Amino acid sequence: MTTIELRTSIMADLDKMSVEMLESVSHYVRRLSRRTRQPQRAVSASQKREAAMLFVKNLSVRGGQPVPADERGIDALVNEKYDKR
Repeated sequence: MTTIELRTSIMADLDKMSVEMLESVSHYVRRLSRRTRQPQRAVSASQKREAAMLFVKNLSVRGGQPVPADERGIDALVNEKYDKR
């Protein structure tokens, strides 16, 4: 086999491989486009607030500083964020 034949064979194999890859990607995209999309649920402000409070209550806080007695806490921050309109 000469160098020219080898190069021609390699180029033919590469061309064949790229066509197969393109067909594979095309098939994948077609499958994705056929899928039905799930409708997104509307989330109310109260549900967002409840989710935020649940997240905050499950947080673990560590530190050497005590919380001041007059501190209103995380509830004040959450109220400030979600109750403003």
